[in-house]
Amino acid sequence: MRNWATFTLATALTLVSAAAFAQTQTKVAVVEMMKVANESKEGKKIQATLKSFHDQKQAEISAKEADLKALEDKSKDPKISDDKKEEIKSQFTAKMYEYQAFAKAAQDEMEGRSQKLQQDFQGKLAGVISKYAQAKGISMVVEKSVTLFSADSLDITADVIAEMNKAYPGT
Repeated sequence: MRNWATFTLATALTLVSAAAFAQTQTKVAVVEMMKVANESKEGKKIQATLKSFHDQKQAEISAKEADLKALEDKSKDPKISDDKKEEIKSQFTAKMYEYQAFAKAAQDEMEGRSQKLQQDFQGKLAGVISKYAQAKGISMVVEKSVTLFSADSLDITADVIAEMNKAYPGT
């Protein structure tokens, strides 16, 4: 009888422990952030904005380079007097400094815009992932690239892209 009571008690404790463990199991998912950035409407909008800005600045840089080339070619013209050549070389030097300053400022502005847009995107993405994870009972979402292995069933990238597109339709 005593063995029966011990067995019953042990079985009951095992069942309670198993139930408690099942309730506290951590549900984990993985997401490919770069894929979300490249395939979501918001990510594509940011990429288009950055490309447009880059193309505009590149056109301005190319125009300044053309001006420098024209001055350089003019300074090599044998028909121009030495005094005029010196004046052109002086203009060339001034324009070269102007060009370098402009190129540096454009690069700095591009990096600043890129950084700001990426931070904004990361904030939006974090909000979408948090909301999705809470709705699905997921305790932790990890960047897929930092995992050594993850089963395909843990990948929520496609769902996150769909949620991003709903939340930020990329007007």
